[in-house]
Amino acid sequence: MKHLKVVSLALIAAIVLTSCDLINTYQDDASRVQLQMKMKTNDLTAKATQNLITIEEVKFFVEELELDGTLGTGDFEVEDFIVNLPLDGTPLVLTEKNIPAGYYDEFEMEIEKPDDDVYIEDRDFRDETGKYSVVVKGTFNNEDFTFRSREDFEIEVDLEPPLKIEEGETSILVISIDVSSWFKGKDGEYLDPKDYGNTERINDNIEISFEAFEDKYDDDDDDDDDNDD
Repeated sequence: MKHLKVVSLALIAAIVLTSCDLINTYQDDASRVQLQMKMKTNDLTAKATQNLITIEEVKFFVEELELDGTLGTGDFEVEDFIVNLPLDGTPLVLTEKNIPAGYYDEFEMEIEKPDDDVYIEDRDFRDETGKYSVVVKGTFNNEDFTFRSREDFEIEVDLEPPLKIEEGETSILVISIDVSSWFKGKDGEYLDPKDYGNTERINDNIEISFEAFEDKYDDDDDDDDDNDD
């Protein structure tokens, strides 16, 4: 039986690949990458025309997080952990595990339902009703709700040029997801998470928010290329 590895995570407004000095607990000069996420916080309590929604907890089950190696570098993987997003926008580190020096040309994060052979204590992700990949708790019109998704989601970003990790250097990969958009309808009204009729639309919104991050990264990459001309 595989055992669950709980890893803290972080969310931020854009993707950044850079070297910088960071406070850390490492006593050696091994290369490392901080994989971070940060949730946008400007709309966590949102009023629509008639509805009020607040978000109090957001959790993912990450089946796999991977940096794909290139130019002779092997892949780096972390599997089976829960991400509990900070609601105040504070960046948290997904993993500070040492990553071998080399080149990486793709980042992937698979948010999926936990496999049956993965030990997990949090019953929000697996109980007698089934298995879930995303859990959101809050209130809608002052009534408590727990929204749980059975869908699988994936974030996949090509790193061009490849991310280069050198000995003694720290790089940061930062991801931003707009959670508040998950519960909005096309008309701008907020969707009741307790209404099963809204489940498909909310799942679509989650998928769209991940795709928006991928598109934002591609746009930023194109802009950088334009600025180099």
